[in-house]
Amino acid sequence: MSGKVLFNLAQWWPPGAPRKDQVELYEEIKAGRKTSEFRDPTDHWLSRLYTKEDKDGVIKPKVDRAWFVVGFPKGSVPRLEADITNIILHADEMGYAYQIEIQFENVVEVLK
Repeated sequence: MSGKVLFNLAQWWPPGAPRKDQVELYEEIKAGRKTSEFRDPTDHWLSRLYTKEDKDGVIKPKVDRAWFVVGFPKGSVPRLEADITNIILHADEMGYAYQIEIQFENVVEVLK
């Protein structure tokens, strides 16, 4: 496994909350306070994070690096890079996936 995946972040979270109650996601990751990113288990994210089943029916993560940027920038902007330590597909009691959790560590900022 040696791939990367890009996560576009909202600048402030949660959206619509008063600014005093919001956090800057990029800065939270950079400071090490945010160590997981969550995504819905859509075909878009599943195809980027996991391989197809192999001959034994095993599905494996296909990325080991995460890149984080604010918004959808054009051109070179600072980004955070991190090692992905775990990808967890959370499911309910019926077995239906409802969330993907991407855990990461060793965050570094790359200035370009």
